[in-house]
Amino acid sequence: MTRDELALLFDPLQHADVECDGFSRVVYSILTERGHRPIIKAGELTIRGANVRPHLWVEVYGWTIDYQARRWLGHEPWVPHGVFRAPETEAIYEGAAIEAKVIPEPVRRLMMMSYADFVSESQNRLIVTEVPG
Repeated sequence: MTRDELALLFDPLQHADVECDGFSRVVYSILTERGHRPIIKAGELTIRGANVRPHLWVEVYGWTIDYQARRWLGHEPWVPHGVFRAPETEAIYEGAAIEAKVIPEPVRRLMMMSYADFVSESQNRLIVTEVPG
């Protein structure tokens, strides 16, 4: 897959209120369901003397997928974000592959909802349009 194809899949999810572990598992699940073989890695991310550990990210076809580094390291231009080739950045990703299972789509949808969306969805389900009986 190209960078653009991956970004098209995952850029729309980048503002979800999940941390690196949840986001990486969602990315892994989507790619696996589409027949790809992504790898989730867990370890440490270091850039310009700052680091975050533990940190999770996804690797596939030589691309690194990490939409959560800026959550911890700031929104500076040198902090990688999105889909990129890690060696082309200042970031040092050190970690090992971990086992993962595909998260079912309904669970992923719930994970990616904001709290406000979740409350709204829950309230909509409580509205009864027919009275049984």
